[in-house]
Amino acid sequence: MIIMKIIDVINQISEGAQATQIDRDHTVDKVIIGDEFQEVTGIVTTFMATIDVIHQTIKKNANLIITHEPTWFNGRDDHHWLENDPVYKQKRQLIENHNLVIWRFHDYMHAAHEDLIYKGFNEVMNWESYQLKGDSQSKNPLERANICYAIPETTIDDLLTVIKEKLNMEVVRYIGSPQASAKRVGLLLGGSSLGLGDEKNPMKLVNSQNLDTVICGDITEWTLSAYMRDAYMMGMNKTMIILGHEKSEEVGMSNIVPWIQSLISDVPVHFVEADEPFDYFYQ
Repeated sequence: MIIMKIIDVINQISEGAQATQIDRDHTVDKVIIGDEFQEVTGIVTTFMATIDVIHQTIKKNANLIITHEPTWFNGRDDHHWLENDPVYKQKRQLIENHNLVIWRFHDYMHAAHEDLIYKGFNEVMNWESYQLKGDSQSKNPLERANICYAIPETTIDDLLTVIKEKLNMEVVRYIGSPQASAKRVGLLLGGSSLGLGDEKNPMKLVNSQNLDTVICGDITEWTLSAYMRDAYMMGMNKTMIILGHEKSEEVGMSNIVPWIQSLISDVPVHFVEADEPFDYFYQ
């Protein structure tokens, strides 16, 4: 058997993504911690390398965690401000004690030939054939992207039921009426619902694409959610479904397991769910 180093795995996945327009000097996709020149024993993909994910990785005898989001609690994984922080020190010690490597796979995923996060969501929902082509000439990055869908008409109640089941969600937040119809849907996963640089962009997308439903990850309560709520209050057929960042993107991390396994055939590849960070109080 050929010994494969972790750096070889990283290079194969990065090349296999066929990502375009990556600024290699400023990408967040890098080894966050660990010795990437050691032999790989197993691979775990996850939305985020939480303490629970790390413990499950150890139990699986894996030593490479491929995470989509940060490990050190900020977008660029800067850890210098944490040097004397007890949470950071204990988490780092756990990682080092078990000789783990954490590699972030974010920019390359979104810049792949087909955005691998959206690909995962499309496949789980079986929406590939309903995807509409974006407007390549638009100045709005949301309008340029292929993130709108013409799905078979359904009710919001039925759509919420499917989403809750497919994404394994305990609760699903929404704005609108369960009896409203959904046919033209915009999919704003992760942080794209914040506008990608301009908080007006999501509302422009709803208007230009005549969307009746928007499914999103993150929210700001005075932008898109306020817009959709006012529209609903005025009797318009408008609905917003809020998944949260984790639930909207984690399906992408589970979906890449077979693809990675096809690239790295001699090493076991697992998906470990990070799960959303909240508990819910019902009483």
